Amino acid sequence: MENLFIGVEHIGIKASELEKAVRFYIEVLGFKYLYRIKPGEVELVFLELGGTVVELVEVVDGRKYEDGVVNHLAIRVADITKAIEHLKAHHVELTSSEPMSLGDGRYNFFFRGPSGERLEFYQA
Repeated sequence: MENLFIGVEHIGIKASELEKAVRFYIEVLGFKYLYRIKPGEVELVFLELGGTVVELVEVVDGRKYEDGVVNHLAIRVADITKAIEHLKAHHVELTSSEPMSLGDGRYNFFFRGPSGERLEFYQA
């Protein structure tokens, strides 16, 4: 199991005004712009500071903070299938049944922590 969990991939933070949030993190806090994508209805902007990546998650349709302002913590894993089996063995609440393909051999999978917090496994 020690090689299964590699490190923190990113921390997702909800942004009620995405462009304002991007400017704040870059201009005020010194984050570096990495990239932005829109895999579905929500745009995501990835920024980095000192090796830590923050994913700004666009707020849509008033679903502002259903999972909190700090939306999720993503953990980088070596083998997402084994990581999901590990969760099942520990009776963790899963929010989906299969990992989602993000393209280019990347996958993610969401689940809940013991206090209902939203967590993600990410495999590159």
